[in-house]
Amino acid sequence: MTIQDMKQTVFKEASLAEWEQAAIKSLKGKSLASLSTKTLEDIILKPLYSLADVADIPANQTNTIRQAKQFSEWLVAQTVTGHSCEEILADMKDSLAKGNNVIHYAVEKDHKWNSSQIEELKSLFINNQVLLDVSNNPSFLHNFHDIKGNIKGAGETDFTNARTYFLDGSSIHQTGGDAVSELVSVLVQADILARKSNMDQLVKKAFVQFSVDSNFFMEIAKIRAFRVLWKAFGEAHGQSDVASIPVHAETSLRSFSVLDSNVNILRAGNSALAAVLGGADSVTTYPHDVLTGATSTSKRIARNMQLVLKEETHIQRVIDSAGGSYYLETLTKELVEKAWALFLEVMKEETLKARVVKLQERVDAKWEQQLEALSKRKKSLIGINNYANPEDSLTFEIIPTNYKRLAEPFEQLRKAFQVFPLQTAIIPYGVLKEYKARLDFVSGYLIALGISLKVAPENLKPFDLQKWLDEQGIDYVVFVGNDEQTAGLVPAILNEQLSVPMDVAGKFEEYEDWLDAGLSGRIYAGQSIIEKGNELLALAKKEDSHDNA
Repeated sequence: MTIQDMKQTVFKEASLAEWEQAAIKSLKGKSLASLSTKTLEDIILKPLYSLADVADIPANQTNTIRQAKQFSEWLVAQTVTGHSCEEILADMKDSLAKGNNVIHYAVEKDHKWNSSQIEELKSLFINNQVLLDVSNNPSFLHNFHDIKGNIKGAGETDFTNARTYFLDGSSIHQTGGDAVSELVSVLVQADILARKSNMDQLVKKAFVQFSVDSNFFMEIAKIRAFRVLWKAFGEAHGQSDVASIPVHAETSLRSFSVLDSNVNILRAGNSALAAVLGGADSVTTYPHDVLTGATSTSKRIARNMQLVLKEETHIQRVIDSAGGSYYLETLTKELVEKAWALFLEVMKEETLKARVVKLQERVDAKWEQQLEALSKRKKSLIGINNYANPEDSLTFEIIPTNYKRLAEPFEQLRKAFQVFPLQTAIIPYGVLKEYKARLDFVSGYLIALGISLKVAPENLKPFDLQKWLDEQGIDYVVFVGNDEQTAGLVPAILNEQLSVPMDVAGKFEEYEDWLDAGLSGRIYAGQSIIEKGNELLALAKKEDSHDNA
């Protein structure tokens, strides 16, 4: 086919019905509904979105989002750190020279600033935007007559050119909340401030912060949804044309782990891009090793994520580059509807305390839901519950953060098995090609717990098996075979009464009978890795609690 022929080629337009028929055919018996998934926010994601999906989206949704941004550019707001005031100043100047646009600094009580250092800070603050957190030391602000930017924890202190009403969407995220909970939390805080002062003052002095996790499209939609909700909130308070407020985003540490920490680079990069596409006005990207102590190299990598996005993608040239996507517009609309409905429900509570309790109940449930999905491998955290590196060890201190992290239960188990090692063996029976899938599953499962393992020679007779276990110093074994081999050989091996506990790989109807015959438990897809890990830890500690899993 020539180039001219290719240019003239016309493809037949496919209808949704035709697509559905093709999809059903490829599913080999599964229903089309099996392609839909439910998010943490209870939103059903469809496998295909079309123009019909945006037919009932409010006409002004996209315009509202775009009008909320005065500039397509965003500000790089990397954090400044240091053990002393001298180090903080040096890091501040170095970061600004290398592409940082905002002085992002959390003031600590133990940092004692002398007069010359304060004067140097004043000079820097005059020439740069700031994002200050003075929650731990509000008196720090007494050193300054005016500041440009945003300030957390300012209390009654006010500056002409600074926003001091902080709407915190991160705290609810840090305790495990979903996107809907975060949006509602911000609206509840905004309502308090609007009633305490007035809506005009709130619009003039407020800014909002969100933590952006690695759930890419949901996080884009979350920031976009806030713009729409803010307009609705203003209308509810009598302002039909409420001005937008700045949105700051930080990459979330919820999915960060100290195990295989280089993967955190991908998580942070994913989150940073989502924040930018969502329309954040400023973004902080945390270094991949922030949990164990960031280095100059990791801080540079984190800063360069944003600089590379600007230089290589040019997305800073477009306001709301996600706008018009059938999927994202629909997701934004659904988030707006769910968040506003929950906000109205929460506001029915008479006291602030009752509202906070109601919202926190949802957050706690959502956190447990996330842990369960991770533990049962319905959600993947690479390097943690899937594709774990057996060489990773936890020999260093983890720096505390405000975040509940999904990897923590696994890190705790990995650390515990370093102290109480469980010598484990997989005993395979049958032909390799028939049991290899189960062998790989069990290996990955145990490695995710930090359990080192050996694979016995296949098809060992009971006497030879016991001899091999004794020679290798094995504490616990897992039988692996195909369905037929397992059903036939497990009772025979149990009858020989091995000197160590034995689990079986897979789910079988005979399981209860095998338990009566001396089987310890089982490992299977859909099982809670965390619960099983705690049982095996009890076995490693020589405790009597390794029952069926």
